[in-house]
Amino acid sequence: TFKMRVLILGGHGFIGSHISNILRGQGHVVGVVDCYHQYHTFPDDEYSCVLAQRQAHCGADEVYVGKIEDAEFLNRAFETFNPDTVIHVATYPNAYMVKRNVVDATGNMITATALILDACVKHSVDRIVFASSSMAYGDFLVPAPDETAPTNPLTLYGSYKLQGERMCKIWNKEHGLNYSILRPSALYGTRDMITRVLSQLVRARFNTGTMRVQGPENKLDFSNVVDVANAFATCAVNPHAKNEIFNCTRGQGRPILEAAEMIQSRIGGKILTLPHDEFYPNRDTLCSDKLQELTDWRPTVDIEQGIPEYLDWLLEQPYIKAMPLYQS
Repeated sequence: TFKMRVLILGGHGFIGSHISNILRGQGHVVGVVDCYHQYHTFPDDEYSCVLAQRQAHCGADEVYVGKIEDAEFLNRAFETFNPDTVIHVATYPNAYMVKRNVVDATGNMITATALILDACVKHSVDRIVFASSSMAYGDFLVPAPDETAPTNPLTLYGSYKLQGERMCKIWNKEHGLNYSILRPSALYGTRDMITRVLSQLVRARFNTGTMRVQGPENKLDFSNVVDVANAFATCAVNPHAKNEIFNCTRGQGRPILEAAEMIQSRIGGKILTLPHDEFYPNRDTLCSDKLQELTDWRPTVDIEQGIPEYLDWLLEQPYIKAMPLYQS
């Protein structure tokens, strides 16, 4: 197979380190750009612990440390590494973080995306793979929306993801830069920071004894990071993924309460159910058939397998073991 040079922006992040591991296993040459941004959220002890594991798992051939908002740095990295394909996963992880840090997030999600797209054109990159989000849809209006469903983001995060998609399309039209756009949903898995639903439930259990489930009937399309990283790796190299937008989820909405009960059965604690958090849109299953049909990508990990694997990893972390109720 053709060996490609793939530059991963955010390659020492949660998804990026998994993508790198997959691409290197396929024999491609991987470069990583990262600035180790803690998004004004992650505690130092937790971040340094997880980062070391991500770096080891990633195993990049080249690493460039700097900010994607810095055009000079970005162009040097592109020039030195000379990528065929760029994967852009150097982005704010969730909507609440964006809400808390609007100006910084605007630089990271809008300005930097323009600089990255320009660098791709300048350095003759064939394709950019862009990380969007199911949040671009806003409320899901039909069961299992596909990529033709209307987009109506209800958060700044979702609107910036959608704007990034539009920028990819415009650079394609004006400069001929090819793209693949991926919309994951409800991501979880090993080597993640405590930011998402499952890890927040575990943290609450060990800090207060109680897991608060907002909207117990609400469903999320819990998608394992290995499946999602495989989708990114596939889109980086597959000719059929060119200039397409894809949902990339497990395709199986599951009640948040069900996930909480799986965690409870493993580590105990009480579950308190509360009304839906109005900040977040109502989501459920996304249809990822298009990606499967065009590229033969297949998601394989259900939460029955994925949550226990994730808990096995999480419960071994020193910052979890240090929590007040860990021993109980």
